[in-house]
Amino acid sequence: MFKICADRELEEKLNNPEKYFPSEVRRELNQFLEILKRDGQFSKTDFYDINTNKISGITCNLFYRPNFAKHELLLIDVKMKPADVFRQRFKIADDWDDKNVVESIPQYDQPKKIVKALVLIHQGVTDSYDLGFNLEHQGKKKEYIRRQGQYAKHALEQLKLITNRRHGNKWLTELTEKGRLIAEAPNKDLQFRLLVEAMLNYHPVWRVLAAVSESDGQLNDGLVLNDELVKNLTFPEILRGADTSNRRSQTLKNWIKWISKYCGIPIRVHKGGVQLTIPMLYGEGGADENDDSDQE
Repeated sequence: MFKICADRELEEKLNNPEKYFPSEVRRELNQFLEILKRDGQFSKTDFYDINTNKISGITCNLFYRPNFAKHELLLIDVKMKPADVFRQRFKIADDWDDKNVVESIPQYDQPKKIVKALVLIHQGVTDSYDLGFNLEHQGKKKEYIRRQGQYAKHALEQLKLITNRRHGNKWLTELTEKGRLIAEAPNKDLQFRLLVEAMLNYHPVWRVLAAVSESDGQLNDGLVLNDELVKNLTFPEILRGADTSNRRSQTLKNWIKWISKYCGIPIRVHKGGVQLTIPMLYGEGGADENDDSDQE
């Protein structure tokens, strides 16, 4: 058996894994450590540098240095892959059609109001003007308020939280099962968690999130979350200069910022990058509902 050594900070994490790692990482890390204790090495090890080996896992990377003469092994670091953890947890919709990109991507970026819209629809407020008015949108003309209600319903429909179907001469707006769960959730935290799940099932979100989040434990070089990147990743070149694409790219950008803050997925929002805490990975924590439309 090999003796496992680590510095004080990493030892604290390994002794209290429930505090520092989500369940997916704990399971994988335990497998790595069992093999290292037994053999002092891992069969699929990458040589990270002259003295350090790296185990590339699905949810984390582990760096270590073996000393076979002393039968010891020094753990250097455990780098978690938050985006990959969430990619396992949530199924990404595969029915995305790039041809319909402008019509499909919403332009309603405030999670707090998305949740409120679901609650209002659950209470029977389905008319677009009434919905926009109750969401506290203002405008000199009724059509402006109605348009905001339509934007809210469009976002909900794309996230598969409501359905719109024709009944005679009218359109009926109804909650899906996921939409009903959010509307009936007993607190804001659970509502936000379920909304994050809906957003993480939305293909355009993952297209951008994968580009600006960690890849193999490292932040991608040079890819910064901004309107230009979102447009380049989600809109055909011929449509990128349109005002509509500008507004809709802002929606995706702000959704991803909110998801990353709430879930703790590190993303690059400037050249230095941002490292975030990871409350949702452990099933606890919350979101600042007053900071849900973070602007650059």
